[in-house]
Amino acid sequence: MEEIAVELAGAKRKNCPEPWPGRNPMIGPHLYLLGGFDFAGNGAAAPAFGRKARAIMAYLALQAGQPQSREKLAALLWSLSGETQARMSLRQAVSAIRKAMHKCGSERFLTEGAGIALRLDDFDFDVARFEALAAGSSPGELEQALVVYRGDLLDGLGLKEGPFEDWLRIERERLRTIAVAALDRLVAHYSTSNDLSSCARTAARLLVMEPLREDTHRALMRVYAAQGRINFALKQYELCRDVLQRDLALLPDPETRQLYETLRARRMHTLPRPKRPAAIAEPAAGSVTNADGGLSGGEPMPPAIHYVKSAGINIAYQVTGDGPIDVLYVPGWVSNLDIAWDSPRFAHVLKRLGAFSRLIRLDKRGTGLSDRNVGLPTLEERMEDVRAVLDAAGSTRAVLFGSSEGGPMCMLFAATYPERTAALVLTGAYARGTWSKDYPWARTVAQVDDDVAAVERQWGKPADMSNAAPSLTEDLVEREWFAAYLRNSASPADAIALWRWGTEVDVRDILPAIGVPTLVVQRTGDRWVRPEEGRYLATHIKGARYVELAGGDHVIWGEDCDRLIEEIRSFVTGLGSTSRKAISTPTR
Repeated sequence: MEEIAVELAGAKRKNCPEPWPGRNPMIGPHLYLLGGFDFAGNGAAAPAFGRKARAIMAYLALQAGQPQSREKLAALLWSLSGETQARMSLRQAVSAIRKAMHKCGSERFLTEGAGIALRLDDFDFDVARFEALAAGSSPGELEQALVVYRGDLLDGLGLKEGPFEDWLRIERERLRTIAVAALDRLVAHYSTSNDLSSCARTAARLLVMEPLREDTHRALMRVYAAQGRINFALKQYELCRDVLQRDLALLPDPETRQLYETLRARRMHTLPRPKRPAAIAEPAAGSVTNADGGLSGGEPMPPAIHYVKSAGINIAYQVTGDGPIDVLYVPGWVSNLDIAWDSPRFAHVLKRLGAFSRLIRLDKRGTGLSDRNVGLPTLEERMEDVRAVLDAAGSTRAVLFGSSEGGPMCMLFAATYPERTAALVLTGAYARGTWSKDYPWARTVAQVDDDVAAVERQWGKPADMSNAAPSLTEDLVEREWFAAYLRNSASPADAIALWRWGTEVDVRDILPAIGVPTLVVQRTGDRWVRPEEGRYLATHIKGARYVELAGGDHVIWGEDCDRLIEEIRSFVTGLGSTSRKAISTPTR
């Protein structure tokens, strides 16, 4: 997917299938402290350690095998206890560690007189490996070091012991500084070698760790500009400006502001007007287009906006592609037709859909570029909005493609207007929005309340992608775009109301009435819609084809989106003569 530029795709994420990079913990003994605590002996399962035992192991491991006095360890970890009680607690902790290590065949926890030492000669110790790799001079060594550095030292471990917390804070900062320096060197290397993609990925990760690094913001702006992504460069300036004002009450340096003005002037005045791609339909009378006829950075302009009245409400829609089959895509929750094109990932998906179809998209009433403040809709009203869009676009029969909350409305349309529905495609869709005894996979009322509270709390901030697209949680650019997409799709109050509206849907009764060819695609790890819900649809829609894909992203532009689109393309193009000019009424 050459159009997709995910800056952090190369970084190992905390939700990766392999919990620790570069090592199978069942092969040999290891001690990992970066990003958490993980220990195993010679091929044995890792023993369970309490918090104080983990703290002792970590402290001794970082002392390079040097014996530490019992008095020092007791004062470090039992500072609030008396001396006698502290030494007794230490003896108990050491005894528990010895027993656990003995069970997994590792006898390296040694005592020497009054001192205690941990020998890790044969262990894979991630801190030592990280420091050795980070001290290297080659980009490969630095990249490997950053794979090993999965997070802060003993991430998640908290002890209410002042002396230990002070030591841990200093060590965390020391190792974090090494990681930042490695990232800094890689940014400089990739910038010099003109490896723009690697430079952008590395700079984005550096900014996650050090968001106040103005020089890195500038480097990322220059990379985006060199890639022709002027909008992203200007957005990066806004992120830089906002974080400096919020955390330091400062404005960006003159150098940064000058770069911003230069890029802004390039967008406004110096770029030639791009030609409209041949695959994009010419605007109809009354269409709304950009004032300058194109996007910044030399990117193709988004398609024209068209409007059609449906029961007095203005419904916005766009048409792209010129394939023989009409596909009408109905998105979930909220949407914005124009802002969708600002994401290289989403734009890539839309272009691929338009490569084999005439793709028709709409903003549902109350969202995006359609009329707002129109009250909560009914499924029937939205269904009639779709019919009005098809009529306006000159489509007498189309494949209805509904994702997430857009799915139930498409199901209702297919059951109500089979003569207008060539086929039905559902991804991450559901039949009922909330839990019931006979539909136990949906979210409970309490979970919905938590979801709504999270939406209200996070609105306007970089989007939390942990449920919508876990694979993109570390991609700051994608998170910022998605937040802008949501802001431009609905107001906070409307978004919350529509979220609740989507959970009140129940279309189970109409599923047996659907008689058109149907494809149901579901991700195995989808956190919003569980695989059981996709299987339910496929079971209750006669003749439906069910495809389960690996991955956890709910949105259609997430991980492995090409595989999703290929499944849809294969299904749609295999329908036979279903073009908008060849109409036949399916049997029910």
